[in-house]
Amino acid sequence: MPDEIPELEEIKVLLRQEPRGLSILEISRELKIGRNVTTKYLSMLHAAGQVEVRRVAAAKLYTLAHRVPVSALLGLTSDLIVVLDRSLRVVLANDAFRAALCPGKADITGRSFEAFFPDRPLPPEVIEMTRTALRGQEGRSEVPWETGGRTVQFRAKFVPVVFEDGSPGVTVILEDVTREVEAARDLEKALEEKEALIHAIHYRMRNTLQVVSSILHLQTARLTDPAARKAIRATEQQILSLALAHEDLYLSQNSDRVRMEEYLTRLAGTLIGTYGVPLDKISWKVRAPGIEMPLELAQFTGFILVELIVNVIQHAFPDGMTGSMEVAIDRDRAGTYTVTVQDNGVGIPEGMEIAAGTTPGLPTVRLLVEQYLEGRIAIGWDSSGTTVTVTFGENLLVPPPGTAETEGHT
Repeated sequence: MPDEIPELEEIKVLLRQEPRGLSILEISRELKIGRNVTTKYLSMLHAAGQVEVRRVAAAKLYTLAHRVPVSALLGLTSDLIVVLDRSLRVVLANDAFRAALCPGKADITGRSFEAFFPDRPLPPEVIEMTRTALRGQEGRSEVPWETGGRTVQFRAKFVPVVFEDGSPGVTVILEDVTREVEAARDLEKALEEKEALIHAIHYRMRNTLQVVSSILHLQTARLTDPAARKAIRATEQQILSLALAHEDLYLSQNSDRVRMEEYLTRLAGTLIGTYGVPLDKISWKVRAPGIEMPLELAQFTGFILVELIVNVIQHAFPDGMTGSMEVAIDRDRAGTYTVTVQDNGVGIPEGMEIAAGTTPGLPTVRLLVEQYLEGRIAIGWDSSGTTVTVTFGENLLVPPPGTAETEGHT
């Protein structure tokens, strides 16, 4: 707007004195200039955004504009903002942009954006995003920038704009997200260290439990009482199942869920090897594709399957009989697990109850299933063999009886 037109400033002074507004006639009379000239000056001020106009009845009333200048708004944010024209020359840049990326440069208006930093060219993706925004498409990018001996991480936004003459431009907004990025990196590092620590704990737990199992195995050889030997051996097997669960967590990428197919394959193979079952006596397989369980639930499942697998090994195929065994776990959409152990051996006499002394190992299974997992156990037998089915939910694991009372007295 030409500075040599003093009437423009006089109109603004006059309107400042009359905040309710003045008509063209009132302004022309006060300034003693013609109505047509007054209309021309008001149009110039209105185009520049310095006055506003509203209609009252048949008259137009002009008042000073209360809009905040764009440059003032840009100064209110800590983001780095620069407005470029179609030739990528700077139209406007806020103080944050100048201080961070152009320190010491008196004026950058009109200069080429690409020529700002001759010693370090802009990343190619910044130039490409800027040109894409000039074609009307908004873009975003992560931009690292070396300054003051450190790397600043910017989240860049490229917004298409249109100037008053209709030409395209682009507003580049750079948000400093260095602290956010560094915090994310620190968190990732902490998680990696936590995972490494958890894996080390599982490794040491596995080794410790295997040592305890080995000690029990050695103690068994010194015992002469068959009942005592059987009890110690059962304890050894349960401790071994715990060790194998920790081994699976140590070997896997998941630190809190056990891969059941891998775990049970090692468990079944170890038990068959421990009891010296010939390779051609019992063929066996484990089926639990994609099934994972929390550690505590996996350990209880391991306890149950130790009893059921040992029961098959010891009782399903007597007198040189051969056969097969399948261990399977399924999970439905409601989160209910179904564990089955099926063999084609001699079976269990029809009508036999799962009670102490009648079905070896099964009373322990019933205790674990009903009292600790709040599940169900069923046994089926026909001419093709025996199937033991156990069902329970993932979130039904309850503490052993007496835990609450014990905690209440601590």
